[in-house]
Amino acid sequence: MTKSWSEMTPAERMADRIAKNREIDQRVSQKALSDPKKKTGEVASKSKATKNVLDEFQQIKRTQGVDAAAEFVRRKKA
Repeated sequence: MTKSWSEMTPAERMADRIAKNREIDQRVSQKALSDPKKKTGEVASKSKATKNVLDEFQQIKRTQGVDAAAEFVRRKKA
């Protein structure tokens, strides 16, 4: 649009906002397709590893208590 925001009617503002949102969506989808770093396998393996650690933490907390679970976290950080 060539008008400033304050000069636009509500309908023009809405049309302008929709056009800008479509441009943003298009750029995001193009970037997602062209980014080779994001592979489904990599993401899945990372989330699976995180889930395993969380499950182990929860099991230690249930069986040995909060103090043992806290020690587990300290050991993982180091």
